[in-house]
Amino acid sequence: MRLSFISLKLKLINLVSKNIIVLLAIVAISTTLVISPAFADWDKTKYPNIEGTLAVENNQNYSELAQITLVDAMTIAENNVENSKSMYAKLSSINGYLVYKVVMTNDDHEYSKVLVDAGSGEVLYVTDAKSFDSNKKKKHSDSKQDNKHDKKMRDYYKDMTPEQIAEKKKQFKEMGEAWKSLSIPDKAAMIMHFMQMKLQWDVMSDGEKEEQKLEMKNKWKGLLTASPEEKKQKLEEYVKSIK
Repeated sequence: MRLSFISLKLKLINLVSKNIIVLLAIVAISTTLVISPAFADWDKTKYPNIEGTLAVENNQNYSELAQITLVDAMTIAENNVENSKSMYAKLSSINGYLVYKVVMTNDDHEYSKVLVDAGSGEVLYVTDAKSFDSNKKKKHSDSKQDNKHDKKMRDYYKDMTPEQIAEKKKQFKEMGEAWKSLSIPDKAAMIMHFMQMKLQWDVMSDGEKEEQKLEMKNKWKGLLTASPEEKKQKLEEYVKSIK
C-alpha cells in the first residue's frame, strides 16, 4: 500500500514503543511495516462516549481482563468493515471501558479504526475511512514529533538518487503488502510475540539491547530486497518459529 513501510519504523515505533518497542524486531525486518497514518494519529483520535461491558482503571492488567482474544477482535473488525483488512490491534481504555483498537486498511489506501468491546466482542465505534493524502496536511503541520518524523524521512532518502528512492519505496510497499496478506492468526501471533519481547526489552541492559538489535538485524537481512513472494514466505516462516 501507499503507506510507506519505512514509516512503521519511524511512526509506529514512536507509538508502539509504549507497548511493542521491539517491533523494532519487525522494524529491523526491513526498517518498517505499513500503517503510518493510522499510527501517526492513533492516540489523537477523538472517540464518542462509548459504553462497554468491562469498566477498567488505567493501572489494571488489561490482558488478564479481556474476554475475547486479539484474533477475535481483528476478525470481528474485518467482518464489520467492508473490503478492509485488520493490520494491528491493541487493548486500550476508552471512556473507562476496555476495548481493542483495531487499525484497518483497504485497497484504496484508506485506513480506519474500529473499537471492539473486549468483553462482548461488540463493535462500539468505527471511524470514517481516511486516505494518506487527506492526513498529509495535518501531519505536516502538527507537533514537533511530526516534524521530527519528517526530518528522519528526509535524512533517510537524502543520499539516494531518484531511481533509488523509487525502488526503495517499491520495496517498502511490497513489505506492507506481505504483512497485509498474512492471516489474522499469524498477524496476532507476531503482535503478541513482540509484546512479550518488549517486556524483556524493558529490563535489558544497554549491551543486551544492542545484541538483540544486531540479532534481529541479521535475522531479517536481505528481506527488503527480496521478491514479494519471498517477503511473505519469510514472515510466515518467522510466525511458525514463534508458535
